[in-house]
Amino acid sequence: MDVLQRVRSVIPARSLPGIVEKRVDALWADDAFRAQQEAHMRFLLEHTERADEVPELARRYSEQSMLRTWMRWHPRLITRQRVEGIEWLTTKRDESRPAILSFMHHHRYDGMFGSLKRAGADVHCLVLADAMADDAPAQIKQHVRVVAKGGPILPTTGGTAAVVEALRPGVTMAIASDVPGQTPVEFLGRKVLGSFGAARIATITDSPVVLITVVRDGEDSHYLQVHPPLEPRDFADPGQLLAEMLRRHGEAVLAWPEALDTPLARFGQYDA
Repeated sequence: MDVLQRVRSVIPARSLPGIVEKRVDALWADDAFRAQQEAHMRFLLEHTERADEVPELARRYSEQSMLRTWMRWHPRLITRQRVEGIEWLTTKRDESRPAILSFMHHHRYDGMFGSLKRAGADVHCLVLADAMADDAPAQIKQHVRVVAKGGPILPTTGGTAAVVEALRPGVTMAIASDVPGQTPVEFLGRKVLGSFGAARIATITDSPVVLITVVRDGEDSHYLQVHPPLEPRDFADPGQLLAEMLRRHGEAVLAWPEALDTPLARFGQYDA
C-alpha cells in the first residue's frame, strides 16, 4: 500500500481529475460507499440552508477527497496557492507578540503552510503526535512532509504548556479549529464537541487570532484569505472568542462544503 501511495507522485497532476472522476464513477454504484459520502455531507449541512443539496454535494465531496489524497504527492503545486491578506502575518503584525493562525481542514490545507511561506510568512504548526510516528502510513508521512514546508512542526504530546512555551514574540502558531475535544460548541447549526485549545492559548499568551480560509473564485480557481486578527481582549472570555472563530470559519466552509476533509471526524459527537 505504501508503494502504491508513492506511485501517485509520478502520475502527472493534469491527469488526476480525470482519473478521480472515473474512479468515483465506479464507486458510486456501491450503495454503502454512496451512503457514507452522503453521511459526511449530511452531518455538515443538515442544519443549514444547503441541506437539500446533500446528495449532489456528496458526489463532489468524494471527488474532492480523492483528489486531495493524490495531490498531496505533488507538493510543488499545492504549496503555490494564491494568498490574499498576507500582510496580517507580515507587515501589519506586531512582532513583539506571538500570534495564533486558526485554520480548518479545508481543500488543500496541507499545502497552505508552504504557500504562506512563499508569500513571506513562516508558520509553526501544531501536528498530532501520531502523524509524526515512525510507523505512520506513507500517506500520513507525506502529509507531514508537506505541512513542514511552511516551517517548524510541533507535536501535540506536550499539551498546552508546550504550545505556550513555543509562543515567543514574533512566532505564528497554526492550530486547527475543527478538531474533536470536550467543549460543547456550535458549528453550522449543529452542537458538537470541539477543542478549546486555540482560544484558551490565545487568551493566556495575549496572542491575536488570525483566521485563514479558502475562497473559491471559479470552477477551478481558489485562493487563501488571511483575515484581520481577532484580539482576545475584545471578548469576555475564551468561549466567546472560540464561538466567533467557528462562526467565521463556518461561513467559509458553507460556501464550499464539499472541500472539507472528513466532516464526521472534524468534531466530537455531542450527546445532549
